[in-house]
Amino acid sequence: MLSQKKQIETDFDCFKCSIKGRGPNASLLCYGEITPTEFSQTYKIKLTYNGSGVPKVYVISPTIPFDDKAHMYSDGRLCLYYPPEDPWKHTKRISDTIIPWTAEWLVYYELYQIDGKWHGPFVQHGETKP
Repeated sequence: MLSQKKQIETDFDCFKCSIKGRGPNASLLCYGEITPTEFSQTYKIKLTYNGSGVPKVYVISPTIPFDDKAHMYSDGRLCLYYPPEDPWKHTKRISDTIIPWTAEWLVYYELYQIDGKWHGPFVQHGETKP
């Protein structure tokens, strides 16, 4: 967990992270800003990771309403990749995967806002609007 925190803050000085709790109950909490292209707005991001499951990413600002066609989960987190194809392992670096994938997702989201079509890769994950 500490190595993830250090790597994120080294690779992305726009992210600040903290570790909450200890031992098996520890979790990583990061806040940062991503401007995916020079023409994009800046998005405020919240990233959480409990050390075993897939890291979760939420856009805090601007508000992005739930839209399953935009590859989001009903709790508002971003659908960045398909875990059954490549299960998350604690040895993967969040700074090499999740954060760049978040920037890429934001580009696809901006394109989706223009024409209503998701241009990024996707797998139908079956969640529906509540």
